[in-house]
Amino acid sequence: MKKNRKKGLSRRDFLKKSLIGTAALGMTALAGKTIYAQPKAPIKIGVAISLTGAWAREGELEVGGYKLWGKVINERGCSFGEVEKLGCPGPGLLGRPVEFVVYDDKSDPSEAIKLIRRLVVSDKVDLILGPYGSAVSNAIAPLAEDYKIPIITPLANAPVIWEGKKREWFVGVLPPAWRNLFGCLVLGKEKGARTVAFIYSDTAFPIGATRPLVARAKEMGMQVVLDEAYPKETADWEPILSKAWSQKPDLIMGGGYLPDSIGLVKAAKAVNATPKMFGFLVGPAIADFTKSLKGDANYMTGETFWEPFVKTPGNLDFYRAYLKEYNSEPSYHAAAGFAAGQILERAVKEVGNFEDKKALRDKFYSIKTTTIFGEYEVNPLGHPDSGWQIGKATNLIQWQKADPKKLLPNQVAIEGMVKQIVYPAGSKTADLIYPFPGWGK
Repeated sequence: MKKNRKKGLSRRDFLKKSLIGTAALGMTALAGKTIYAQPKAPIKIGVAISLTGAWAREGELEVGGYKLWGKVINERGCSFGEVEKLGCPGPGLLGRPVEFVVYDDKSDPSEAIKLIRRLVVSDKVDLILGPYGSAVSNAIAPLAEDYKIPIITPLANAPVIWEGKKREWFVGVLPPAWRNLFGCLVLGKEKGARTVAFIYSDTAFPIGATRPLVARAKEMGMQVVLDEAYPKETADWEPILSKAWSQKPDLIMGGGYLPDSIGLVKAAKAVNATPKMFGFLVGPAIADFTKSLKGDANYMTGETFWEPFVKTPGNLDFYRAYLKEYNSEPSYHAAAGFAAGQILERAVKEVGNFEDKKALRDKFYSIKTTTIFGEYEVNPLGHPDSGWQIGKATNLIQWQKADPKKLLPNQVAIEGMVKQIVYPAGSKTADLIYPFPGWGK
């Protein structure tokens, strides 16, 4: 008679079956549950910018451009125009959402310095986009060098920021400030102007924009009858405008920012100043200028770096997206902010990450591209003026009465007037109206 013998499991078989059982138990425990992938952490972009103070409106427009770029890239994985060629792989930048950390620098350079330190040290942001204006940009530029974090500043161009500084971590989007109103001198000279008065705010950008023009006016054989800066805190521009008009110049040029431009035009009308041409910085490019002055904005000239009817890659898409998002007309300030995001986007995508700050820096200094704002190319590393924009062109605009039958696509009439590009010849949309016909004409 055979005995029934129960075979025992070897240690190896026991362990093998035990592990299988444990795995099965684990799978049973998870049955009926959905497993979600952890969301990727956002790319934090720090911004310290003027939201109150003297440059609040310009800062608001610039940060609006930043945030629109962030929204677009979070939705489609790329913005518009040339950068689309790098691909739109899905929501976010490299698949990660863009998130802004924005502080108000109160139009105060010393406050901006504190905030940049806070963004880097305390908030530990991944990237930084620049402030508004030359004074603030010049104040924070050394911090980019100290922390070795690359910064793009889209709306600053005073020579003091880059000239001879050999910046290695700080790049600009605007061309040198003296180009802003150079068209006024060129056109004025062509029309026979002989005298010019310069009045301008005693701050970095207006000084950098105006004083080189004083020298160029003299080189062109024009007599400079007044070259005077007024205090930054000025709120009554009539005394300085009266002083300029007492010399009866052919041209009155200068100013500072939006409030200066509006105040100087009001002052000019109050003293019935009628030079042959007015040229003011910043303000005339912004719709608020004409909305505030109404008919008195007519025939005023100023610089512009962008318009909705300029045919840069992706510009129409940007314009439509801005109208949808903000229900208002963008100025070049908003376009510059959006373009800074595009340059950042290109650099990050070409490097393949945002952690390698040196590689990103090298891209900022070597990229040659066209954004919705126009050309981008800076002086390379090692150049005495490294980081200063050399690719971007500047146009001179003049507010003129609108003819509804002759409006260009996306050329918008405000208070019965439109901006026309009058210089340079290759970009112009209308001839300069010269001399100034007088108030109310």
